[in-house]
Amino acid sequence: MPTSKQVSNRSKFTKEYKVREIQKNLTRKARLKKQYLKTLKEEGYDVPDKKPSTTSQDNVKSFREERALQGKKKLDEKREIKKQRKRQQAEQAQESRKLEIERIKRAKEMEQERERKKKRMTQRTRSGQPRMGPKIEEMLGKIKGDALYTE
Repeated sequence: MPTSKQVSNRSKFTKEYKVREIQKNLTRKARLKKQYLKTLKEEGYDVPDKKPSTTSQDNVKSFREERALQGKKKLDEKREIKKQRKRQQAEQAQESRKLEIERIKRAKEMEQERERKKKRMTQRTRSGQPRMGPKIEEMLGKIKGDALYTE
């Protein structure tokens, strides 16, 4: 069961409550200003006229326009940066795809080469004896390719 304080606090955080408070403050300020001007007039002081200040309005307008222009420039810059990032990501993705394709191609070539070597190395004569020619050629190729023996 909520206490009375909790109930009153709950109503203070609603939108309607805030709107009522703002309206109450505005009417209070207007009433106080009206009373102040009335007492000034009764005491014989000059009451300030309500002159619309065009300069301040112009300043506000120019300030708003300038701010909008700056916001538009920032937005354009952000869009440009976003496009540039997108382009870079697309290029990187394309490059990585290309590298992956090359890697797969090399792996297939190496597998085929190993298969060829295996076939040559496991050749046999009619009587079932291993053929020595391909094995000797393979060893000779390794020796020729080795930097230790080519000096």
